[in-house]
Amino acid sequence: MRGVGGRRLATLACLGLLLILALLTGPGSALPRAGVPTPPPVVKPSGVTIRVAMAVDNVYRFSSKEKTFSVEGTLRLSAPAAVMGRWLAAGVDPLSLVRFQNLVEPWDSLLEASSGPLRLGADLGRDYRFNGNFYSDEIDYRGYPFGTLPLQIRLVADPSFPAAIADPPRIRLEADSAASGVSRRSNMNGYRLRSWRLFPRRGGVEMELLYDPIGWAALVKWLLPLTITMVVMLLTPNLRASFSSERLAIPPVILLTLVFMQQAYRDSLPSLPYLTVLDGLYAFSYLVTLVFFCEFIWCANRLDRVASLDDGPERPPLERRIERLELGLQLASLAGYGVLLLWALGQR
Repeated sequence: MRGVGGRRLATLACLGLLLILALLTGPGSALPRAGVPTPPPVVKPSGVTIRVAMAVDNVYRFSSKEKTFSVEGTLRLSAPAAVMGRWLAAGVDPLSLVRFQNLVEPWDSLLEASSGPLRLGADLGRDYRFNGNFYSDEIDYRGYPFGTLPLQIRLVADPSFPAAIADPPRIRLEADSAASGVSRRSNMNGYRLRSWRLFPRRGGVEMELLYDPIGWAALVKWLLPLTITMVVMLLTPNLRASFSSERLAIPPVILLTLVFMQQAYRDSLPSLPYLTVLDGLYAFSYLVTLVFFCEFIWCANRLDRVASLDDGPERPPLERRIERLELGLQLASLAGYGVLLLWALGQR
């Protein structure tokens, strides 16, 4: 009986070992099977860098109200020759992997290849002509009409690989400043190009154009009419106090003129939550005109009261007092304009 029991135990042990080996060498086993190659580990596709260069030929049609401007130029996209060659062979245009982020009215823009593949050292590239209308959201009109005008052209990665490209790589954009440039024709009416730069930004690259207003153009267009109007106002007290009716007629005309001029200037700008330098000058001009108008009314009443009393000796001292008061107001007004101009220079 003991021999039979021993044989049964041996048989059960052998069956258990066979079962364990079957489980270890089965399809779901983590151990390699004899004669079957181990599959390679899955490797995620690495990123591909596309070098971006821009050559701006012309900047025109700037709208201060809409914050838009039109640009004509050339865009160059280049990548390692092996990668670019595979893309072109699969029918992938590098232009389909990027997009202009701040382009408006894309249906009215031009973006087409101007040349075939270009050998650029170890890279392969392609040039594209573009002409479109762009929006610049970083324009600040606080120093208007003297502040710097920044215009941006933003390009970001927007890959749309077709099914022919298996495991599309991650696209990174790199700024190629050495191959970029801006033409002299990029100066706009009333503005002169100060500097430009092409630099990387989050998710893409950006070309920034900095413009300075042409001083004489801004002066003649906006400041000269305001200056002439306020010179007339500040010279009005030089009329003798006895010309009360003439002095009182000038401030209302000046106020109406200021209203129309400011309205014309504001129509050229968008709605702003802050005051510009020119707004400050207009606001101070309103205050100066109102102060002189009130002073003229006070003077006319005092002189009329003296005349009604028929007290001749009191009139000359009163006129001298009025002259001193008006001279002080004139000097205070000029000092106020000087402070505003210093503030305007600080807003540049």
